Amino acid sequence: MPRTPAPDDDAALRWDEFDDPSYVESDAAVAAREVGDAGDESSASGADNATTDAPLEPSAAPRSSALTTLLTALFAVVYLAYSVGWIISIGLVPVSGPTLVIEIMYQFSEFLALLASALWFAAVVALTRDGRAAHRFGWLALGTLVLVPWPIVLGVLS
Repeated sequence: MPRTPAPDDDAALRWDEFDDPSYVESDAAVAAREVGDAGDESSASGADNATTDAPLEPSAAPRSSALTTLLTALFAVVYLAYSVGWIISIGLVPVSGPTLVIEIMYQFSEFLALLASALWFAAVVALTRDGRAAHRFGWLALGTLVLVPWPIVLGVLS
């Protein structure tokens, strides 16, 4: 915008001089202005579109995120049950090794079995935070198959 010949008190508060070397426009503002100039003739100017962040139509994102949160919480309960199952199964199957090294390795494997389901859940949630929900639930479903407390399952079956 060219400078006005008359002194303007509000000129110091505006950044609308595109030829000013200190003026920098963000990528989001440029994209919003381009979308507004190309696709929305109903507004008075492109600047109005750059400041409007609200969508015109309601999206399905809240329903989808609520479903994602519900399913993630359901998997959290399953993994918590798996941790409790491994705690119970460690108490049911006392094994002592003939040497100290074997005993230490067995107790360390018991400790890892206790932590495995919690670590799997935390890793999947952390690594798929920005990804698709299908990837998250695929990895969580795989964990439910792999981390089953087998001593309890085999004890119930026999």
